[in-house]
Amino acid sequence: MTTQTSDWLKTLTEQAAASLGPIAGIVVEQAAADGAAPAEVRERVAEQIDAGARERFLRTTEHLVPAARPGTATAAPARPTPAATPAAGATLANSDPAFIKALARDLAARIGRQGETMVLEAAHRCRTRMQLCIRIASQVADPALKAYLSKLALDDPRAAGRRKS
Repeated sequence: MTTQTSDWLKTLTEQAAASLGPIAGIVVEQAAADGAAPAEVRERVAEQIDAGARERFLRTTEHLVPAARPGTATAAPARPTPAATPAAGATLANSDPAFIKALARDLAARIGRQGETMVLEAAHRCRTRMQLCIRIASQVADPALKAYLSKLALDDPRAAGRRKS
């Protein structure tokens, strides 16, 4: 990775951290893992941030994405990320139903029925525990609950092998 690339990702991570907290680095790392273009990485990260904060994030990071030069073709729309449109049967709802049920019960006890609903709906869009916890954390306002979900995301055994030591 070049210094310019790492500086860009560092700045993107800092901006994302305002909404996502300590898991922002992991979110950015996953979004950039396949060598996607900067605009696509930025969009992937934005998808993990709740609507109000997402607009702020997109405004403050707009300068990080190089503008298209006049006379060049505009880039094709970003392809959907796997977290947004997983293949049938590849979601966490199908692969880890025990975790989903436990988390849904836990959030229902903490914040009421909407916590259970959030988990059940997000489980159909996410492939990993980390993605699910990040998505839910972006939807809640309680800092203690965000920290709890961040810890769960970081405890995802499938993600642990991908993180750098």
